[in-house]
Amino acid sequence: MAPPPYPDLGKLARDLFRRGYHPGVWQLDCKSMSSPGIEFFTTGFASQDHSKVAGSLQSKYKIEDSGLTLTERWNTDSWFFGEIVQKDKLAQGLMLGLEGKFQPSSDSKDGKFKLGYVEDHFNFLTDMGISSSPIMNCSLVLGHKEFLGGLGCTFDLGDTALSSWKVALGWSNDKATLHGELKDGDSWLASLFYKLNDPIDAAVELTKTGGGGGGPEPAEGEAEQAGGSDVTVGVGMIYRLEGDALIRAKINSKAELGLGYEQKVREGITASISAVLDGRNISDGNHKFGVGLALEC
Repeated sequence: MAPPPYPDLGKLARDLFRRGYHPGVWQLDCKSMSSPGIEFFTTGFASQDHSKVAGSLQSKYKIEDSGLTLTERWNTDSWFFGEIVQKDKLAQGLMLGLEGKFQPSSDSKDGKFKLGYVEDHFNFLTDMGISSSPIMNCSLVLGHKEFLGGLGCTFDLGDTALSSWKVALGWSNDKATLHGELKDGDSWLASLFYKLNDPIDAAVELTKTGGGGGGPEPAEGEAEQAGGSDVTVGVGMIYRLEGDALIRAKINSKAELGLGYEQKVREGITASISAVLDGRNISDGNHKFGVGLALEC
């Protein structure tokens, strides 16, 4: 198999800590497929703290004969997004894409070209902005048996300077995935995902944030931690119950405890609840709860 693109390195452990937790938010996701093969996806969020409502509507249409995928999206900030991608037609493994966005109220607009190429032992991905001072992102992942290595760079073509860089190493088999990443020399991440058995997945994650504010992305609804250079250790698990239900749990060295429960109510309807609790201040801590509902038809 070809190695994954750089953004997907360490995804199993990352998803175990991020997905399914939506503290402080009411969330609704709707996915449907129309008869001509157009896929619609709608998502909405309502913040419990500020009563702010946000959402987006996306449509995706695939033209199989031409290898084209057309995507359009609109959100409640009045941004319009469009993307056209072609894969495996001009050459096997080659991806070409063009992406753009536009906000009529402010006349703001942006876009970028995308290029990707995949072979059995490497995965190359790059994009370049369309502006007077474009930003170029490049990444390369090499694979050999169970080992993966990746490199990512961001260039400011206007200043002809290297803005940021990151390197990653990984190892995986059928049960475990080990991932390590260094960003700009001052922040790093290491994670281990392990499938104990069919119902139980577990993961460990260590992160060190540098002065540039690196580190892991927060779960939806969680605020990012400010400043400092800290090492955080987290452990998490998923336990799948009988009857299309599962339990999520995670805790880190800051005594932040996350709990979640997900239940498939019926075909096409899945409900979930989650909470992130401040273990250092149970009585007056900044505890956050969330509810999610996913519909598919």
